[in-house]
Amino acid sequence: MAERRAELYEFLEKYLGCMKENAVRMMDEPMPEADEELFSLFEKTGNRLRYEEVYFLRRKYLAVFGCLSILDGGEAYVKKLAGVLRGICGEECWALPAHVHRDTDPDWRICVDLFASETAQALAEIVSLAGERLPEDVRRLVRENVFHRVLEPFANRKPPYPPWEGAGHNWNAVCAGSIGCAAICLMREEPERLEPLLERLLMSLPHYLEGFSRDGACMEGLDYFTYGFGYYVAFADMLYRYTGGKTDLLAQENCHRIALFQQKCYFPSGRTVSFSDGSSRSGYQMGLTCFLAGRYPDMRIPPVACARDFEADSCYRFMQNLRDVLWTKAYLDRLEEEGRKNRRKMDGRQGEPVEKEPDQAPGTEAMVLADAQWNIVHGKSGGGMACKGGHNGEPHNHNDVGSFLYLLGDEMLLTDLGAGEYTKQYFGPGRYEILCNSSFGHSVPILEGRGQKAGGEYGCCGFAADGKGGCEISFAGAYGNSRVRDLRRLFSYDPGTEELKVVDELESEGDIPMRENLVTQFRPEIRDGRVWIAGEKYACLVETQDREGDFVIEEKRHFSHEGMPESVYCVSWKVTEADKTGRRRCCFHVKPALAGERKAHDQRI
Repeated sequence: MAERRAELYEFLEKYLGCMKENAVRMMDEPMPEADEELFSLFEKTGNRLRYEEVYFLRRKYLAVFGCLSILDGGEAYVKKLAGVLRGICGEECWALPAHVHRDTDPDWRICVDLFASETAQALAEIVSLAGERLPEDVRRLVRENVFHRVLEPFANRKPPYPPWEGAGHNWNAVCAGSIGCAAICLMREEPERLEPLLERLLMSLPHYLEGFSRDGACMEGLDYFTYGFGYYVAFADMLYRYTGGKTDLLAQENCHRIALFQQKCYFPSGRTVSFSDGSSRSGYQMGLTCFLAGRYPDMRIPPVACARDFEADSCYRFMQNLRDVLWTKAYLDRLEEEGRKNRRKMDGRQGEPVEKEPDQAPGTEAMVLADAQWNIVHGKSGGGMACKGGHNGEPHNHNDVGSFLYLLGDEMLLTDLGAGEYTKQYFGPGRYEILCNSSFGHSVPILEGRGQKAGGEYGCCGFAADGKGGCEISFAGAYGNSRVRDLRRLFSYDPGTEELKVVDELESEGDIPMRENLVTQFRPEIRDGRVWIAGEKYACLVETQDREGDFVIEEKRHFSHEGMPESVYCVSWKVTEADKTGRRRCCFHVKPALAGERKAHDQRI
């Protein structure tokens, strides 16, 4: 535990140091301007990133000087912050172009979306904590803007406020949590106005919790757990303190299960399950994790190297940044106090007290989230495999029922691409024409040249996992093909050898052409009738049975969530024809190989 405390102190030192380094660079630089030309790009081309780059750089100024004014209190920080606050209050619209409809809504400038809500929360908490160190006119300006742009539009509109109030996804938590925090900060002395607003928010937030599976999984992906639950917890903490402990939003058992979802998504190597709009390299918020670890004894802190530093969140959310410092400090203070108590209990006995270490990454080899229909197994190298059932109407859905990913160490050799670049098309009618959202961007069978269909009615009708590495998924219904009577996929993974066996069994009326499809971001090669996939440190080979003809390798283009182009390789092969009863079977093995084995093979030929 002493080593972990040292890591946390080092994390804090680097985090604060990064903010101060940014402050030095930004002190004499004006905030960039988000003009009409950039705002209109989304409407004209569907591009979100260029406007958002400027928008979030402005929020970086707010986060840097807001946090340092509160944590450090230096006069120069506060003076710069005052100018930043004036600039934010001078923005035409706090919402993003993707969330407003200028062509149909004459009041588009007032839109209580995610980022207007976040901005209101940040400004309200900053003036509440900085207090009279800020000029009176700035405090008045902030108050007027938060009320005019967010609190009053929400309070004055009949429920539900579209599209988030009462919803089962992150928007509900972020918007309601932000509004609740802002209201408590600015209306604490006006209970007659504050209480009805809080009551309304408390009617909305249970629906957010209902959006998680019964085993606590966030179907939108791990990053959306961090995002939505982070705002939920921030509001829960502020409300708990405001009510003197009478209202505790974290007392519900489902909150405990939700909190534990994060640690289930981490492989020992630090890579993460990337289903839906997730990421295979998700970082966690140290502040949120420390707060939850202080609340729930079985909450574990993943490797500190995986924690998000100040620059990791390109949206620079003040709420998270401030709590990364405050909540981590509070957790460290708690550990220090527990250490002192343990030493006192020794009563002068020789030797050091043995301290329980609750915050190490879990060593569980297999985790089954039966309601979410996820199966996650760790391998001895620190990698593992994960597969999913579910349906194709999930939040931030991908058509990926029956898909899987495979890692050796920290290299994902068979991948789930996770979230792509968010564009107008990404959340529009053309969503499933985008590789990462379609079946063709996942390791699932392709039937009659078609992937799975989108919609909650297309999904898994059977999911069973043994908690050791075995899993069976029945997912004929995901394809919406009436001629498909049954489609089963059986996984068998050995955590010791890290070998994975996959068997697909198809039963159909007549012959339905079937191809297997595997997805990787490492360039594969075909050698001796096998597929070789080699990373920098690890490699695997894929051996197939019931294959007809040659392998086909297609290089495709994927745009990452950050908008960067990446190469993706789809390896496919035709499965042998069905027998007279319409049954066909395909079996393939994924086996670890020494990274140098392919080099030796190259030298022999």
